[in-house]
Order: sequence, then structure tokens, then C-alpha cells
Amino acid sequence: MFVWAAAALPLPASAAGLQAAPVLVELPARDRSQNLQLSNTGTQPLRAQVRVLQWSQADQSDQLTPTRDVVASPPIVDIAPGATQLVRIVRLAGDMPERERSYRLIVDELPPDAPDSGSAGGSSGALKFLLRYSIPVFVLPAGAKTTLERTQPTELSALKASLRTGADMQLSVANEGAQRVKLSQLSYLAPDGQRTPLATGLLGYVLPGQRMQWPLKLPAPQAQALREGRGTIQARLNDDPQEQVLPLAADRP
Repeated sequence: MFVWAAAALPLPASAAGLQAAPVLVELPARDRSQNLQLSNTGTQPLRAQVRVLQWSQADQSDQLTPTRDVVASPPIVDIAPGATQLVRIVRLAGDMPERERSYRLIVDELPPDAPDSGSAGGSSGALKFLLRYSIPVFVLPAGAKTTLERTQPTELSALKASLRTGADMQLSVANEGAQRVKLSQLSYLAPDGQRTPLATGLLGYVLPGQRMQWPLKLPAPQAQALREGRGTIQARLNDDPQEQVLPLAADRP
């Protein structure tokens, strides 16, 4: 899940807080909808907008575009203090995809009406940051298991990873499989077992049929060792319990 503070507006200090769950939505091929739960943990009413955008990757960057394949119902919600509102994420396309389809669920907290500056309860000095949630949504191919159903580690055979070993090291990962691969907790493991963290949290996703690239920042001795083929790059894939060694091929600088 990604959460951004999208804007700052002068609001009362007791303004509401938006919470969203789950942080990952998966729609098996047999299912047509899933529920998103939006909660207001604050003391003031709030309004939120919910949209679904198609998520693709081109030129090794994420792209979001409008879609009608998957929609949110209702698209606008009003939530009282301490209350919860369910939003249905509905798949309108009825076909069975051969490859996983990717979307982003965008939840925007909307600004309320500006307070009356002359009212006794107005507080022009307080600031509130409006939240934006960006939640991955995946329509699974026929026969694919959800994250909770999987019991085996992510298969590495569909991944083609390479390391550009010039002055600026770059890790490139291509996904030739039918489902996304999520990479997190990237680290360099030296031959003596010493570990150097490269990404302590989420590195990024590689969607099916796409390639993504990230810069690597290593201390000079470890970087030189990696250029010489000593040591490995490890990552946690798709929230598997254990990290795995990425199968690397060295590129020319």
C-alpha cells in the first residue's frame, strides 16, 4: 500500500482520519467482486472518492489509465465519525484472462467545505493533510491461487534478472510469467555471509510480460565484489516467508 499526503488545507485540529482495508485486492477468475472497507477514525465527518485505474508498465515505469473493466461502487462515500463504509470493487469484464490483469484502487479523502472564518468554532491556524491510498488490484488468471492460498515459494523460472555493472549499478528484472512479482527486502549477501541491505521495504512490482529497473547503491568494496561475481542479491518475492537468491546475469556497462 502507498499512502500520500496529497494536500494541506486549513481545517479544525479534530478533523477526521481515513483508513482503508485491505491493502491488497485479488479477484479470482471465478469471482466478480470484493469489498473494500473505509473507516473514519476521527471526530468529524469525511467524504472520499474511490476510483479504479488500469495499471501497466511501459518504458520501465508505472502507467495508470482510466478503465471500465473494474469499477468501485459507490464511487463517492460519506462516512460519519467512528463509522465504516463498504465499497464493492466490481469486475464488469466477464472473460477468463490467461494472464493476470493489474489495476490500482485510488482512494482520495476529499476536502470538506471551508469553515466559516467568522464562526465561533472556526480554527484557521490548524492544518490537515488529505490522504490518498493507492491499493493494488489484481484479476487472477483461471486456476491461479490468491496470496493467502499459496503454500509454495514464488517460482523463479519466469524471472530474468540482470545487473548492469558500470559506474551506476542497475538491477533489471523481467517477468515472463502470468502473474506479478513483488520485490522487497533486497540485500547483498557477501561470500562470508555478511549482509548489506539495499531496500529494507518495498522495491517494486514487475507486472506480467514487463521489465523494471532500479539503481543499486552499495559501498565501494561490496560493489566491486558484486561486479566480480562474488556474492549474491537476495529479495523477498510476493511476501514469501523466506528470501530467495535472484538469478543474475551480468550486463556490459
